[in-house]
Amino acid sequence: MYFENIIGQSFAKKYLSNSINKDKINHAYLFEGINGVGKNTFAKEFAKYLLKIENIENSPDYTVIEPQGSSIKIAQIRNLQTDVIIKPHGDYKIYIVNDAQKMTIESQNALLKTLEEPPHYVIIILLTNNKNSLLDTIKSRCDIVKFLPIPVIELKQYLKERGIEERKASILATFSRGSISKALELSESSDFMVMREDIQNNIQTILDKSVVDILELPSKYDKYKDNITEVLDITINYFRDIMMLKENISKDMIINIDKITFLQNMSKKINYSQVSKIIDIIEETKKKLRSNCNFNLSIQVMSLNIYEVIK
Repeated sequence: MYFENIIGQSFAKKYLSNSINKDKINHAYLFEGINGVGKNTFAKEFAKYLLKIENIENSPDYTVIEPQGSSIKIAQIRNLQTDVIIKPHGDYKIYIVNDAQKMTIESQNALLKTLEEPPHYVIIILLTNNKNSLLDTIKSRCDIVKFLPIPVIELKQYLKERGIEERKASILATFSRGSISKALELSESSDFMVMREDIQNNIQTILDKSVVDILELPSKYDKYKDNITEVLDITINYFRDIMMLKENISKDMIINIDKITFLQNMSKKINYSQVSKIIDIIEETKKKLRSNCNFNLSIQVMSLNIYEVIK
């Protein structure tokens, strides 16, 4: 069995293994899934097998294209087009395009010419977290392989094997939403647990319905200005957990299971309709902040709107 060192991704393993066993390797693949689920590792393992080399980075037949700044530019694709006409040292030349969704339209159109008539030895693997950002003509010429979030139980076991104690591994596996890289990032962050406590205190402030305290919330959120999207996502998770409790859904579905007492207490202060409206308010605030609306004003409006829902 190929790809045994990669956790999860049974569909991708079966699909690519069948391609290898039947000697039906396509010229273009599109690996789609959230960041950190193993797309890059999978592509490298696939390349190792095809190029018959372990230290893949040392192979002249292996090229990785990364965004330059915020995009993959047409000059990078033209360099690829120049390189593909040079025959490989072995059987294949493999090109990995990371964050393919960041290709400009010009870059995609240029790549399309290579995808339409690639040399027989060329394999191009596009890695993306959003295939909808790619032209339909690009997607139609690729074998699309879906990479799913890693199941919590498998991710938890992976973290435990890396020396993370069980309780923390369980929390990280849940919060990372199936992303290995996110789980590892959080495991190394001393601020993550502090952030959760701050978020919990802010939720307590809102549900205690003190207007004076609510008006002070923007200053409490200010220190998280640079990662406010993550903070608001975690806040939403708390309210979704409250919603789960109200629907008597299995506690296995609760993200903040280590905060179950807090969640149960908060669920007594708010009804289902209010929870739903609060989640909508926070989602709207995320949109405003992505549109570069004033930070303090956006947080203040969010807090007051939530207060209006629960008062």
